[in-house]
Amino acid sequence: MSSGIEKVTSGRGFSEFIELPFSLYRSDPHWVAPIRSMQRHMIDPSKGHPFHEHGETACFLARSPSGSVVGRICAIVNRAHNDFHHDKTGFFGFLEAVDDQGVFDSLLETASDWLRKRGMDTMRGPMNFSTNEEIGTLVDGFDRRPALMMTYNPPYHGGRIEAAGFSKVKDVLAYLLEKDRIRWDRMRRLASLVERRTDAEVRTVRRKHLYEDVLTLMDIYNECWSRNWGFVPMTDAEFRQMAKDLSLMLVEDLAPVVYENGRAVAFAVGLLDANAVFHAARGSLLRTALRLKVPPFKMKLDGVRVLLLAVREKWRGCGLESLIISRMIENGFRMGVTWSELSWVLEDNYALRTILEEEMNTVVYKTYRIYDKNL
Repeated sequence: MSSGIEKVTSGRGFSEFIELPFSLYRSDPHWVAPIRSMQRHMIDPSKGHPFHEHGETACFLARSPSGSVVGRICAIVNRAHNDFHHDKTGFFGFLEAVDDQGVFDSLLETASDWLRKRGMDTMRGPMNFSTNEEIGTLVDGFDRRPALMMTYNPPYHGGRIEAAGFSKVKDVLAYLLEKDRIRWDRMRRLASLVERRTDAEVRTVRRKHLYEDVLTLMDIYNECWSRNWGFVPMTDAEFRQMAKDLSLMLVEDLAPVVYENGRAVAFAVGLLDANAVFHAARGSLLRTALRLKVPPFKMKLDGVRVLLLAVREKWRGCGLESLIISRMIENGFRMGVTWSELSWVLEDNYALRTILEEEMNTVVYKTYRIYDKNL
């Protein structure tokens, strides 16, 4: 299929960009529709998403000879990433296309050219927009709906990207924790010991003081994750935007914060897996809110995604990780949670993988791949 590529420059173009997956995945039972208004706020620079304060993006559409949209891509220059890592890496994200190599080639080459003209020497992706948001192409685990803020795509994506000249740079993993399989006796005993022998105090993120608490979490996050592969420091505005976007899924008891002598030293955030709601709402913010909060429309959610866990370096190795995880598991069971996804985990984070696999009996059930290409 030959395709023409055009840059999105109008409101109609952004609408077509957002609507393409709704067409491509119409009959796919595992795809989860994003909320259209939130997606528009993110990708349209005129809508004020804080990423655009330090990033430059260009969205492109691929059209068939008849004029229908058959593919899309976003090219991304993230100045915060390049300043932090002292490199010239450009990114691509929001990649969707029909199963046609010519369409993939055209989209990826157009994004490459745009990045090359801006001085980038490497192209990496998928990233929507950075490691602080959705990342990676699903390459294993297509038999189950993705968890909250995790990507989904057909099996052909990875092969098409590789055929366009990209190579794997990193895999990230999603672990499944199921109530009837979990082993955590050792962790629970260690957590009890930590509580008895230290001044550690476990509180929770407070919904009524969410933005104040978000700044506390951001300070820990930026300190703890700074050595992770692909890390990009989040600005105050980005952290606040994330808190706003995810506030509907926040349950205080699943967001513990550990204080030592009055200072916050560790935290974790688990969010109700609202993808069942998003799947049913088909992109509508109103239907999403009704199904999350308002009886009789409210849907029961029995899954949680644990997306953040951080312990300041000085307090690592003294059992705070066990204390946090144990508290989340206990609270989750009490709320009726039957499964949890812990993601994402870098494939070479062997210390965490050992804890998850050997101490908790979790399993890798989805793998996401990130690709690089030299420009």
